[in-house]
Amino acid sequence: MTADIFARNEYRDYIVYKTLAEKERVPEFKKILEDLTKQEWTDYQFWLKISRQKSFSVSPFTVWKFILMRKVLGLTFIAKFLETAERKTIDAYNELLKTMEPELAAQIKKIIEHEEEHEDKFISQIKEEKVQFIGSIVLGLNDGLIELTGALVGFSFALNNPKIVAMSGLITGIAASFSMAASSFMQARYEVGKNPKKAAFYTGLTYILVVLILTAPFLIFSSIFTALILLAVSIFLIIGAASYYTSVLFNRKLLRQISEMAVLSIGVAILTFIIGLIFRLVFGLGAEV
Repeated sequence: MTADIFARNEYRDYIVYKTLAEKERVPEFKKILEDLTKQEWTDYQFWLKISRQKSFSVSPFTVWKFILMRKVLGLTFIAKFLETAERKTIDAYNELLKTMEPELAAQIKKIIEHEEEHEDKFISQIKEEKVQFIGSIVLGLNDGLIELTGALVGFSFALNNPKIVAMSGLITGIAASFSMAASSFMQARYEVGKNPKKAAFYTGLTYILVVLILTAPFLIFSSIFTALILLAVSIFLIIGAASYYTSVLFNRKLLRQISEMAVLSIGVAILTFIIGLIFRLVFGLGAEV
């Protein structure tokens, strides 16, 4: 990497943090963002001095993207997302130190301290509700995927009628979401500092969203085969999105997150496919209704 690239990256982060700080309504979060903005500006000024390019800009789309991410995914995710990229930049800084003069090397070391301080001092102070209840969200997501995937695949090969499969899936899924919310409520009652009502809300809501997404193909299409294909696509999209989100939040390997969720969901689907096929063959089900 060159000084031009370092300067451009620091300027982008400065603009992002500055924009988010201006729009932030939570006073504690606003202060953290303002502190991050000041550090990014200081680091940008250093790289600007030794950069060949003396003017940088950030596209409106990039700024809009991060504003949208803030609303949908939360401030913690954005901060972690940016810091993931900055950890790679720190490695580049350390390589650069080997070739720099002592005076410049000392300034770069200070920038490295800034980058490391971001996560230790600032980002760790961001306490968002959706992150505090991420366990409840993952619980609803995981159980919804595993249980409903199995149920829908089983219903599909036992009943062979998309509308009946959808209705059966909705009834099963909504009932299960209430059960999961109740279980999450009871579990949270025995966890110090956790709000049982909010835990139940996040678990139940996530479960119902999964139910609606997975049953939608059976309501839209008249072909069981088409609905099952879209069911598989929906499952992989949900798993991919959830795995990426949690991998960024907790600095975990993305492939491991995806593989764990996929193996569980697909494994249950295969098992219930076999069970559904057995029921269809033994009881002669599957005629169109």
